This record gives sequence, structure tokens and C-alpha cells, in this order.
Amino acid sequence: MTDLIPVRHYLSLRDYEHFKWDEAGQETSERWLKPVRDAGLDLQKHKVFHHGNKDYIIPGTDPFVMIGQLGQSGSNVVYKVTAPPVQNYKRPLALKVIVCKDKVFSPGPRTRARRRALEEVRNMAKIRHSHIVTYVSSFENYCIHVTKRKIIKNGVKTLTTEEEIQNHILGIAMYPPAKYNLRDLMERRRGHQREMRCMHSYFGCLAQAVAYLHNVQIRHKDIKPANIVIDENNIPLLTDFGLSKHFEVGKDSDGPTAKTVKYAEPEAHHERGRNARSDIFPLGCVFLEMATTLLGMPPMFAEQRLQTIGSRDEFKYSESLDKLPDYLDELREIAEDLIRSKPGQEQSARAIIQILPVIQAMMDEDIKKRPYAKDLFHKFRHLYDIYPKDAGPCKSCEEEIKTDRSFPLVPSPSMLTGRPLTRSSTEASGRTHVTGSTSRSGTTHTASSAGGGSGGSNGGGGGSNRGSLVVGIMRRSSMVAAGNLAQGGMTGSPTELNW
Repeated sequence: MTDLIPVRHYLSLRDYEHFKWDEAGQETSERWLKPVRDAGLDLQKHKVFHHGNKDYIIPGTDPFVMIGQLGQSGSNVVYKVTAPPVQNYKRPLALKVIVCKDKVFSPGPRTRARRRALEEVRNMAKIRHSHIVTYVSSFENYCIHVTKRKIIKNGVKTLTTEEEIQNHILGIAMYPPAKYNLRDLMERRRGHQREMRCMHSYFGCLAQAVAYLHNVQIRHKDIKPANIVIDENNIPLLTDFGLSKHFEVGKDSDGPTAKTVKYAEPEAHHERGRNARSDIFPLGCVFLEMATTLLGMPPMFAEQRLQTIGSRDEFKYSESLDKLPDYLDELREIAEDLIRSKPGQEQSARAIIQILPVIQAMMDEDIKKRPYAKDLFHKFRHLYDIYPKDAGPCKSCEEEIKTDRSFPLVPSPSMLTGRPLTRSSTEASGRTHVTGSTSRSGTTHTASSAGGGSGGSNGGGGGSNRGSLVVGIMRRSSMVAAGNLAQGGMTGSPTELNW
């Protein structure tokens, strides 16, 4: 079996391109194939298997080979697998198996459940980032029940055959298979020194992952510790895009929405306007629990302190914001006690004190007062330097900040087909900028124009940057089209998997 490597290296090798389905046993009916093409998916990456007169299937890994189970939420299960034997692909994968069933309608090619699952595949297929799990391939399998009936009409006996779809599953193969999720790390592995030291780097890495998503106009909509997994190299990865949604810059969504109650933003609970900064609130909740854990307390300590005494309702961070300032003061006191009692943790404790105001801003009840994801990395950058031997600077994030793009530059054309790509968007802020090349000293020349709000993340749109705009355009003229592909994404329209 091929070794597990960091996602950054996996992407640079374009390893995901080596997995392609053949046409053997493939469904040919347009009822099944048209929705796949409408989602912009390539049939070499997403295969619908013909039922082959099967009358029963067990939701599992077939045709992949199971190594073990990684997690489960309801009817969705994640397995560690290897590719089907006919595939010349040796690297281990994670396989999320979704049972496509609606509460009212029978399984079939046009159910709402299938449409949601295909949208999840579509969103994952256009994402390529070092801190997000990588889509490799997907498939569908179903079985039928055949009923034969004799009908007598006008004295003539006729035998009719009816086919009814019984079970329908959709599997999404991803890289890498993780060793555990962030919730398990905070709850069960707090005593593991190296893992705790590595967690200091997770703030900046996760902020960059969310900034990337917003740049390709995707809202995750379900950020929580169970949806952040840790790979074999102790690198955090955002996963589970079952609720993710493509958004249009400048347009809010409202009305009812699926959510994880504990971490959901206030506007989701109250069905108010939501946009990219709605993701910032749950990310702030996750960061609050991480900060709590790094100060030596269990993550549930935050909930216990913020929960209303005597309340029997399910805990919601959004309904405890009036107590947040007092809780942050308590964390500062805990940090000061650590500094006095354990001098070896002084640098970590002081760094946590420094980020508490940032977390408070991320959890602001007013969506307009929350920071944009693209402005967060620098606020957590100092955390990388606390334990340079165990964590240290993230090369992927540092490169992304310097070059203003994620890695790799151009997504694989085989992943998505049949959809126009849009221009790059720098978050849902209405800001646009052109970035020049990076000099050997690491300085990036940027010109920004703010369509409302303050200047860009590299210092604003003052007159001193006018010259660099021309330089940036000249130096990047050959990269514009490729940059748009990498940052743009396609136009178009809660689970908890404990890896």
C-alpha cells in the first residue's frame, strides 16, 4: 500500500487524476446520467453502476475494499478503504457512504436526497486546498425489486412486470483517511503533549481553509470540531460538505436552513440574512474550544460556563453571547495562573490571551461586525512560532499568503465539466484586488480597491500602491486565466462524521 503523504504533496503530484472509472457495468439510462451531467461531473470520476438485476444491496464499501470504519452519523458512514482491485490506484482513501432516501418518496434518480448528495460531490470536486480533504472519485449503486402481475382484460391474460428501486447509495472517495477528528483530539488526547503543541498551528490553517472556500464562493455551513479531521502528519483538514452551498457575492440567503444547533450562527437560528461571514461564527466557537483546551481545560468547560443555570434546552453558543466577555476574562485568569505556576507554558498562555479578542469578534452577534476569513491568518500567525519543532510555520499557508493563491494553480479539467467558470472573488466583501509577483525577499505588491469597508488585507488601497498595480498586471498577465480557474469556481446553485 502506498504511504500517506500530506495533502499539499498529494495535490502537487495530482495524484487524484490517477483514479478513473471505466464503462464496465455503467448505467446507460438518461434518467440516472442526466442529473450527473447537470451537476457538471465527469463520468470518469462519478460512476453510476447499473443495477444488474440485483434485488438487494448492503450499504457498504463495495466496489472499494474496506480496511475499517472511521466514523458514523445516522445512516452516513465513513470507512477507510483501498480502491477497487481493477483500479491501478494504491493509496488508501476515506469513503463516505450516503444512503439516498427521502422521508416521503421512494429512492430514485430524481429524489431530493440524490440531488443534495450530487451537490455535495460537485462542491467537493472544485475544491483543491492543503487543509481541506480532497475529492478523488464517487459512485452510485442501487438495486431493484421486480413485481410480476397477471392482468385479465376482455378475457385476455397479460403478464406485466414492474420495477421498483429499493435501495440507493452514493459513495464519495476522499484523500486522506484521517486518524481522528478535532473533537476526539480535544476530549480524549489532551494529555498527548505533541498533539497539543501541534494544535497551536491549527488556528491559522483552518482560517485559511475557510478563506479559500469563500474565495471560490462556497459556504461550508457546518463548521464544528467533528467536521475537522487530523491526518497522520498532524495536519488539520476541513471535511464534510453535506450542507455546503454555492453563494453569489453580494446576495444573502435567508429562511430555514439545516444546521448543527450548538455551533450555528445567530442568523441561522433566527432565519435572517446569511452570507460568507456566517461561517465565521461557528469557526470562532471552534477556536474558543481550542483555546480552552490549550489552557488545560476540557472543551466542555466552555459550555458549562456559558450554559444558563437550570436550563434544559440544548446548548447553543448563539444564545450565550451575553456571558462570553466574562468567560474570556476567566480564560485570561487561567492563563495568568499557568504563567505563574508553569513557566514552560508562558509563551503559549500569552499567545492564547492575545487571540481571545479575535475570537470574541468572530463570535459577534452582528454578522457585519465579524471579520472576513481572509483577514484572519495574520491574527493567528504568531501561534506557529511557539513550538517550531513540533508544529512551526505551515508552508502551504505561508505560500498562499505570499502569492495570494492556493495550491495548485489550476484545478484538474477532468474533475468538472460543462459549467462556465467565473472570475475570482475575494470573499463576499465586494473587494477586488490584483496581486503582483513575489520578490525573493517575500514581499507581495498589491493594489486594492475597497467597495465599502477598509482597505485590502495587505495594507489597503492607498495611492502608494498605484505603481505596483501596473507591475502586478504585467508580471501576472500570463497567469490571469489560470488564476481565475484556481480561485473562481463554477456558477450554479448536518452531519457529524467522527473520523
